[in-house]
Amino acid sequence: MRPHLTSEQAVSFSRDNVLRYVGTAGADQDDPWSPARLECAALVPDYLVDHGRDCATVQQAVNRAVRDKRRGRVVIGVAAGVHAGLVYVPRAPFTVTILGLGDTPADVVLSETIDAEMYGAEYEQRFGAQFRDAPESIAAIFRRISKLSPISTANASVLRVENDGFQMVNLTVRNTYNCDRDQGGDHVMNNHGQYRSGQHQAVALLVAGADRVQVQDVVLRSLQDTLYLQSPRKGTTVRSCFTDCEIEGDVDFIFGQSTVWFEGCTIRSLGGRALKTWATAPSTDIRTRYGFVFHDCDFISDELDGTRHFLGRQWFEGVRATPFGTPDVAGYSVSLGEVSDYLEPSGTISLATLNSVGKCVILRSRIGAHIDLHQPWDEWSGNHWNPRHRPVLYAASDMLEPLNTWLRDQDLHYEDIAPQTPFLAEFGTVDV
Repeated sequence: MRPHLTSEQAVSFSRDNVLRYVGTAGADQDDPWSPARLECAALVPDYLVDHGRDCATVQQAVNRAVRDKRRGRVVIGVAAGVHAGLVYVPRAPFTVTILGLGDTPADVVLSETIDAEMYGAEYEQRFGAQFRDAPESIAAIFRRISKLSPISTANASVLRVENDGFQMVNLTVRNTYNCDRDQGGDHVMNNHGQYRSGQHQAVALLVAGADRVQVQDVVLRSLQDTLYLQSPRKGTTVRSCFTDCEIEGDVDFIFGQSTVWFEGCTIRSLGGRALKTWATAPSTDIRTRYGFVFHDCDFISDELDGTRHFLGRQWFEGVRATPFGTPDVAGYSVSLGEVSDYLEPSGTISLATLNSVGKCVILRSRIGAHIDLHQPWDEWSGNHWNPRHRPVLYAASDMLEPLNTWLRDQDLHYEDIAPQTPFLAEFGTVDV
């Protein structure tokens, strides 16, 4: 199924509308934001990252800006070359621009290997030296993550951005994790030494609750979970704008809760490892106006090897027990609870999980032949009922109608949600 917006519906998905609203779902703030194109020639670095010169690493430049008690916008220029190490950009009284000083984004590479199944002790051993002398606002992030085992997807990024107003232009961010961490079991490897299944989240860029993030002419590379667009907390949204970027991966490689505009971007699905790939996995709250919106983008793949490629699936975030479908577990029941949990045959689902419907609209873009054009959107957690399963929700009615009785029994009300509200849709797309 491939639902399309009407011309009247498509009007509301303009760039200015999508990037206009921020804050609590259903009670958002009208805060217009229309970022202008970044001109590299007009950006003058305050700090230069170049081996053996001003700052040896990007993190050192960020540290210096914090210690120097900067205000306004701080531009960090990064010289051509491969720059190893993690980069954490904290909330601060200044905004950060990271500027690649090469001729193309490929000339400047921020690169590191980190994955979600890494334990805190390994994380501390590998990266502790990078943060030993960091200011407290940055060191506190490192200490918190080092206490976790495993560190989880939300802490497994090469670049972590908590800085409102952050900008990045003309460089590459690459997570070089090869999906090769042994997790036990009978997982099969491919010819590249990569496990075809298991938990292999490895984020290149994490926008960790930051608002008004602008990314332009940037390449993001990883396999699973390349770009994580995280809201500050469940039931809220912040905004990012990606222009003329290239984002590649295989499993759920553009995912999260926040509102994002993509324009002129290339979305590259990688085959050869996972049996299925999903370009997107939004978990937008049902009352957040916009999730992911792609305009004038190209969805491509260089590898047609039998892998099934999808535009995406809606991340049923935190689910343990689903209210959808016909269960095959005797005595199965699920009710609303403070947390999402399941102990067969009974479970609970939190309101935050239930409301994580996931919204993605693709406008005037080109969709490659690698995508299953008859079924471009996939279900969550497989194509048959299980306690975490959810069918594709193309519109609000696909949630509200089948759950009508269950919602009434839980005293949950969605009268403010129009049944025809689109969650997944296209407009003016071309199959190529």
